[in-house]
Amino acid sequence: MATKDITSLIAGLQLENPRLYQALEFLNSRIITVEEELFPLVRQAAELEVLEADLLPPTTLSFVFTPTTVRFIWTEVAGAAQYEIRKGVDWDTATFQLRSNSLQADIDPLLVGSHTYLIKTITAGGVYSVLATQCIVTVSALGTITITKAVIDNNVLLSWIAPTSTFRILNYKVKKDTVLIGTVDSTFFTRFENVAGTYTYTVTAIDVAGNESPASDIIVQVLTPPDYALQDQQTSALNGTRVNVPLLPGPKLLANWAPETFEVHFTSRGWLTPQNQVDAGFPIYIQPANLTGSYEEVIDYGVALNNVIGTITYNSFLVTPAETMGVIIKMATSLDGVSYSAFTSGASQFLSTLRYLKFRLEFTGSSTKALMEIFNVVISLNVKRENDGGEVEALLTDVGGTDVFFNKPFKDVESLTATAKSTTEPFVVIINFNDIPSPTEFQVFVFDTTGNRVSKTVEWKARGVI
Repeated sequence: MATKDITSLIAGLQLENPRLYQALEFLNSRIITVEEELFPLVRQAAELEVLEADLLPPTTLSFVFTPTTVRFIWTEVAGAAQYEIRKGVDWDTATFQLRSNSLQADIDPLLVGSHTYLIKTITAGGVYSVLATQCIVTVSALGTITITKAVIDNNVLLSWIAPTSTFRILNYKVKKDTVLIGTVDSTFFTRFENVAGTYTYTVTAIDVAGNESPASDIIVQVLTPPDYALQDQQTSALNGTRVNVPLLPGPKLLANWAPETFEVHFTSRGWLTPQNQVDAGFPIYIQPANLTGSYEEVIDYGVALNNVIGTITYNSFLVTPAETMGVIIKMATSLDGVSYSAFTSGASQFLSTLRYLKFRLEFTGSSTKALMEIFNVVISLNVKRENDGGEVEALLTDVGGTDVFFNKPFKDVESLTATAKSTTEPFVVIINFNDIPSPTEFQVFVFDTTGNRVSKTVEWKARGVI
């Protein structure tokens, strides 16, 4: 019943019962005040209910890739104040990504795969659209890398073409034989190899999102470095320390023997006769073998050597062709025979300085049936040749000749030449050099064409082992 209807009903009481009329009229006025205050709020709530039911999300949500982001683009919705994007297939459980009042926004680059995003409209009053528009972003895997190679002396030059990628390539990881040797942001890499060998280089691209391309390999053959000379080569008598590796005539090593007594060999395995062993799949008496074994030896070269390439080779015979035997060669160096560097693996290694070389052969069989003979173990040392040279003022007054000192600490000098600087007549330079280990100097004399000793500037060159 409206308040005006109530007013007409109580009007008749004005003469009949004035006091009751005044009371009812007062109450009616209060009802009118409350009604006037509530009506706008009720109307707004009703309008909001209608608006929430009618509020729609953007009709489309699309995306484009930039080098470093994913850019979302969507259509405008009338009455929208903001738009919210979440990641996931269900709005209530999806992860909040961003809220924007524009019609586009960027997010960080994504990992390879498919990613689902949802967008809703938001009013100024904070009301969300009931529905959400979905968008699926698919990031493709990086393409493969094509590597080209070049070898100049002992410099390995690698170059490659950048792979196809959704996002910008951040850098490239370069490995040599599975060991990381560099990270570059270009498509070019150089490496100087001190030791000859066949190496496998691997290049992998990483984009700004952290996606990695498939690893691309290339095999490079590096020859013996220039300017290296054979310093020493010897064949081991195999008298070093052996573990599970007996010494046989030859000499040769047998890897990997299991040292055990007769009782352990037969009784512990329940074998009563050798035939029981054969029937168990071990036809050779010393089978079953150990899975691992090693041989270690130390060589004293008598003097300290610098910039050395150590190489160890061997011959082998697999006694059990159906099995395999892995061999790892390790080296360590020392100047005093007491403190050694850590072992490093490799049949050929660059060694900066040494007097003592400790090498180790580690054997690992594919099973307890594997047996292999190792013989003709050869240890070679190649030392680097260095050039030296300069000028000196050779004075005729220097008794015994003018002293010339080498700039480099030669262990041995292989060649030595000297010429006088002159634009007129030729001059003869005589060299006095005592070829001893680790020489430090020599003397020069200069003579004219008549045999008279003169003073002249002399250019000299030396080549030897450091």
